Amino acid sequence: MSSQPASDLDQVRTYFRNFGLKQAPENGSPLYHALSLGVLDDPDMLRLAASCPPSQPSANLLFGAVHYLLLGGVQHPLRDFYPDVVASEKAPHPPAQETYPLFQDFVRRHIQTIGRLITSRLVQTNVVRRTTCLLPVFAQLTREVGNQPLSIIEIGSSAGLNLHWDRYHHRYEYPSGTSIAWGVKDSAVQLSTQVRGTVPLPTLPEYLRIAWRAGIDLNPIDVTDADAMRWLRALIFPEHLERHQEIEAAARIARDNPVPVVTGDALTHLPDLLSQAPQDSRLCLYASMVLYQFSPEARKDLWRMLAEFSQTRPVSVIILDGVPEGWAQLLIRDFKNGRYTKRHVAAAHAHGRWLEWRESGMTSGEERLLPRVSSLGQSSKVYCWLYEGRYLY
Repeated sequence: MSSQPASDLDQVRTYFRNFGLKQAPENGSPLYHALSLGVLDDPDMLRLAASCPPSQPSANLLFGAVHYLLLGGVQHPLRDFYPDVVASEKAPHPPAQETYPLFQDFVRRHIQTIGRLITSRLVQTNVVRRTTCLLPVFAQLTREVGNQPLSIIEIGSSAGLNLHWDRYHHRYEYPSGTSIAWGVKDSAVQLSTQVRGTVPLPTLPEYLRIAWRAGIDLNPIDVTDADAMRWLRALIFPEHLERHQEIEAAARIARDNPVPVVTGDALTHLPDLLSQAPQDSRLCLYASMVLYQFSPEARKDLWRMLAEFSQTRPVSVIILDGVPEGWAQLLIRDFKNGRYTKRHVAAAHAHGRWLEWRESGMTSGEERLLPRVSSLGQSSKVYCWLYEGRYLY
């Protein structure tokens, strides 16, 4: 393995420490907790992880590459520790003293393939359960404009599975034991989330009409490509068996209901997509754990571009974004007449396992007039080290 500057290895070690002590426990992954702590004292593994593109989270790529090979049928004693890999055969082994040495052996045996994967693949997830967080916001925005149909654009849509939220069944369970449900009752995708706190969710109408929908992604995943879908599954924590099932069921729905997903940079292609939305609809963009992949300059350009667009038509952006404490916040940015307001409407689990609505979702911060955009073609790169620990997969 090629040598790496000590500063790079220190950054990688810090990232794996955070991943092992915060992200893996928060997401119920004792396997990735154990593997991350093993990497900390393994200079060879740290050097390998440091070869990941600086724009990508190295733990997700390294663990995803190993998971991808095991899901593809590679035989090795390590597979016994992956619940999803052995689910149809036997109960998985819990992490033990021999787990990390087996991981080291597996990586050494497949070092060339793993090296290619971590330098050529991207971390792209499609957490279908996050639509339980988005649905109440869509309902609120629809009610605010007299139940107009929605035109929706997802930024960073990956395989486009969350563009089909109206074809899923959602259940919201309150602490009192009561629940509310919305969607297609007999859908192959059945989602549930726990409602926390004392503030009820916005009323969910019987129907939410979608007039038009589209997505955009730098590298869309083709739901008809078995290898691409295996990589998507490889990025899921091995213990999350229900997420693997949800991905497979949602992919079947997506294959039966094709939706256009544009390949390219959002800042370059959004103006054209925005112009395609029917005029008699509520225009809404949304991004789930995506905007961290934009540099600070690119995010500013996105807001400026939408502010400029809003001088001819209002547009709202729903943002589900991570916070340092390990959970997520749900925000709405409303753009109108060249200005915007920001509303913090809820706190949520990063994978949609719980949702806590705020009292009013009032604006946080003042409206600001944004200057014109000088360039919309700037690349949106990821700065993982700057946002260490904020974004969970």
